[in-house]
Amino acid sequence: MGETFSVGTAPKTHQKINGVKRVAQYVQARRVLPQNSANPGNHTMGDSLERYLEIKVHQAALEKAYSEIVVVGAYNRYSDDSIPFDGEKRDKPFNWERPTARVEGNTLYIECFPGYDHVEHYAEIIACYLQIREQKGDNLTPSSRVFFIPASCSDTKTALEATNLPLFPGHGVDTVILGLVWHLPRLTGSEEWSGSGPWQWIMRSFGDRKVAFLGFRPAFWGDISGEVVHYLASHFNVKEAIYLGKLGVLKGGVNPNSWLATGGESLVHGRMVQWDNVLAPSVERLAADTAMVGTHVTLGSVLHETKDWHAKLVDTIDFVDPEIGMMAQAAVRSRIRYGYLHMITDNLGQKYDEDLSNERIESVLRRRARLHQVVQDVIEDHLSRPCW
Repeated sequence: MGETFSVGTAPKTHQKINGVKRVAQYVQARRVLPQNSANPGNHTMGDSLERYLEIKVHQAALEKAYSEIVVVGAYNRYSDDSIPFDGEKRDKPFNWERPTARVEGNTLYIECFPGYDHVEHYAEIIACYLQIREQKGDNLTPSSRVFFIPASCSDTKTALEATNLPLFPGHGVDTVILGLVWHLPRLTGSEEWSGSGPWQWIMRSFGDRKVAFLGFRPAFWGDISGEVVHYLASHFNVKEAIYLGKLGVLKGGVNPNSWLATGGESLVHGRMVQWDNVLAPSVERLAADTAMVGTHVTLGSVLHETKDWHAKLVDTIDFVDPEIGMMAQAAVRSRIRYGYLHMITDNLGQKYDEDLSNERIESVLRRRARLHQVVQDVIEDHLSRPCW
């Protein structure tokens, strides 16, 4: 994919000072074209693809035609020069901050929290949607003028260290729970979220186990999640990471928003990563009729989930998302325990009315609320067991 460049993530107080310097760095960096191979005809979402893209493309990309749109790794959320996305779902405490935009001359920069997968994914989203609009005759930026500048793991580490994550009181914590932590009120109790910045946490004790529920306002997308797990293990010596989220299922016959998924292996860049799933005993005890156990594949962008890709994997792979394998790799490397329990929210092998394009309709929310109760049952049972 070409050379990797560091794009910088200066703290809030330095962002305007360093703004010109960052632009110069972007100008000198080598741009990479997204694959831009998905369309409603060849993607597993089919006709829902356009709606999925429409609700994710930053409004600035739809206001005029630019000479180029460049997706970069830069967390400039609180810079006066950066424009927030109008479509952010601010009715939840975490996972709502989306990439910002900044206009420099006739170039539009889309600023993502740094991570290779995150940056590439947004470039794919914008290029694909603009290509669809081109075919309708709209006069916007040509999809061939959408680029991204790859972010490296050091960019991600630098960005994490510039947040309030180093202030997380994680020393002595046994288990960190990440992801949909705001859906665990029975476990978090009446405690208020602590932390001033994009990270917030609630600390609880379950028997002799010290547990941290850790939320993040941006997305854990792709390899960012692996860097987070590695940071928690190396800086705070946590012993266990549990990830709660959403994923897609490859095999037909599985109704979205009716099942949970878990397992102990993920295919990451062609290599199978395996681990001892710490949630397996509790899932078997309390969610045997609700949770599917299967093999997972880690894929950096939803836009890469084409029908051809699906056909090659459907016989051997059950689930897909961008983070599970990245977290597992980091956990195995760091020698800590790991497990995931996700809601199946999309079926790539069979078309259902519910998919990633209409996640806020009442029927989806109602069934997910039931699954959240089962997740809490499983996590509570796990946390009540002796630590190791």
